[in-house]
Amino acid sequence: MPKANKMKYYAVRNGREGAKVYTTWEEAKENVSRYPGAVHKSFTSQTEAQRWLNVAAPLQRTYLEGPPKDWTPPPPQDPAAGPSRRSKSFNGQPNPGTAMNIPADSFLGNLPPALPQQPPEPKVALSSEQRAVLDMVQQGRSVFFTGSAGTGKSVLLREIIKFCTEHSGKRPAVTAATGIASVNIGGCTLHSWAGIGLGKEDAKVLVGKLLGKHKQLLKKDKEKGRQAEDDMDWYDETGTEKNSWSVNRWREVKTLIIDEISMIDGNLFDKLEYIARILRRNKAPFGGIQLVLSGDFCQLPPVPDRMNGVSKDIRFAFDAHSWEDCVGRPVILTHVFRQKDQAFVDMLNEMRFGRLSPKTITEFRKLSRDVEYDDGIEPTDLFPTRREVDNANDYRLANLSDPRHEYKARDVPGYDDNNAPISEKKMEAMLDRLIAPKAVTLKVIFHPFAPNIQLTYIRKQVGAQVMLIKNLIQGELVNGSVGRVVAFSKVKDAINGGALVAHDQGVSGGGSSLPIPGGSMMAGGSTSSGDRNKDQGKIPEHILLSNDVWPVVKFQKGLMVVCIPTAFEQTNAIGTMEAMREQVPLILAWALSIHKSQGQTLERVRVDLGRIFEKGQAYVALSRATSMQALQVLKFDPGKVMAHPRVLEWTRQVTAKRGVIEDDMEFETNLDDDLEFWADYL
Repeated sequence: MPKANKMKYYAVRNGREGAKVYTTWEEAKENVSRYPGAVHKSFTSQTEAQRWLNVAAPLQRTYLEGPPKDWTPPPPQDPAAGPSRRSKSFNGQPNPGTAMNIPADSFLGNLPPALPQQPPEPKVALSSEQRAVLDMVQQGRSVFFTGSAGTGKSVLLREIIKFCTEHSGKRPAVTAATGIASVNIGGCTLHSWAGIGLGKEDAKVLVGKLLGKHKQLLKKDKEKGRQAEDDMDWYDETGTEKNSWSVNRWREVKTLIIDEISMIDGNLFDKLEYIARILRRNKAPFGGIQLVLSGDFCQLPPVPDRMNGVSKDIRFAFDAHSWEDCVGRPVILTHVFRQKDQAFVDMLNEMRFGRLSPKTITEFRKLSRDVEYDDGIEPTDLFPTRREVDNANDYRLANLSDPRHEYKARDVPGYDDNNAPISEKKMEAMLDRLIAPKAVTLKVIFHPFAPNIQLTYIRKQVGAQVMLIKNLIQGELVNGSVGRVVAFSKVKDAINGGALVAHDQGVSGGGSSLPIPGGSMMAGGSTSSGDRNKDQGKIPEHILLSNDVWPVVKFQKGLMVVCIPTAFEQTNAIGTMEAMREQVPLILAWALSIHKSQGQTLERVRVDLGRIFEKGQAYVALSRATSMQALQVLKFDPGKVMAHPRVLEWTRQVTAKRGVIEDDMEFETNLDDDLEFWADYL
């Protein structure tokens, strides 16, 4: 007698209709698919589903009470004491005797209704170069566009994604070389989308894994006299079903977008090209998939593979055998948006290719002078390693007197592209690669005579220097904007004082001024922010009514913004949430790693070139700056300005007339053999 199917109930904690239990997956899917921060789970009973909805994990806030009335700041820490020791674990417990743990209202249950339709974003004005690239994409052509730092590659990529999504009826596959880069463009890593894990195996082995037919591959190898592999731990008898999502992605995708292509190894590119042709049964380059590639090979290179502790030679994506057939000659963007000073642009271009004129060397050495700012916001130091960044930020934070506020993230696991739950260990590994930290500790020096600490904003107050890691207002509040924490406030009190509120949908609130003695909300006295941000979003009710206090940040352009938790998602290959971190969108910004600064624009930068060790690092670091006036360069050494010789050689080649690829015929012939080999499995 056939076994009856059990009734299933689908509980949605965070979806378009808020917290709700559905009796069919179709209904649930409609309310969670591509919804930011969607959280859902299936149950066999309605009681269990409802109970799960009622249990919510709060985002924890650990902070000190306001100081007593007779409180005075302690003397600053002796710099000789060195940096504070960095905490390695965040267990959500307050420090005994000093801090209290006050949970926020539920971020999962009792959610507000779906936000109303937001007004359209302002139209982006593309340059003629950018428009030409977009036209190529609209014509269905594959394209690789590149250019120096600040030429609008990220802006153009977002416009391409927008066009493909709106006009093809199906979102393109949006990927990037790294987790941070993928989050910035709302996609996933290339490895995740391709379903190949680390992708270290031979291309045929990767195809075998995707098809779940590796045993048959080994059998054929043995028949041909090739040595079989012994390690079969990964093999799953249900591999065909398990990997069907990955195979279907390869077969159904129309456009594949890859950002930061400079960090993709050429061997991997060839493997992916082979996989595409085999799985799609298509002899065209990359199986007929339209490729949109973006990046700058003069910036950070691929991470070299290591064999027996020795790094192997780097092979760039343009070194792949299939590169020319897939994308042809690059489109080079030349109009620089980030820097307005043409002399500075020319100096950076010399640096990009590692060839500095005596005049440029002299000009860079002049930048060793100190740069003073009167608003208390210091330049961000860029370091090549994360350890240096942590030490610098910890040391500066320790020299601010307490009280401190620690904001601990709420991490939520989702599902992989096979709809299997993500384990907590895997979730942590994914989220720790994002720019949003597990915990953010902030301080502000309070005025000793302030009658109401939470609501008083003093112009000379100096708190933790922070960086915004979300795009909120185009051209004003963007990923990379730096400011100072000037207070901690309840959201409703900050709004009453005229502050803007940063949240997932943008910004809300904003009056004509904040209660700053002798000052206005905008540094220049502008009062237009309220009109500009009217109806841009809705603050979640549980945050608005909460008694928790959040950091109020004064940014470089004078805007005062209270920052509440926002969602940072790692999506899987089908666009649904794999893991989500809810955290205030701020990181300490006295120092930042060069790797994390890639793609960002920084108004004030300080770089010590004596610490540079990798080709392209010096160029990436200095090209973050918008002007020489706000750039300080210490220990300038022309020998540290290095461009990879292979990149220089390739650049010369692509500027010459394109030649004929001699091995095209062999490329096609080999495919016929391989298609025949895989015929039984395709």
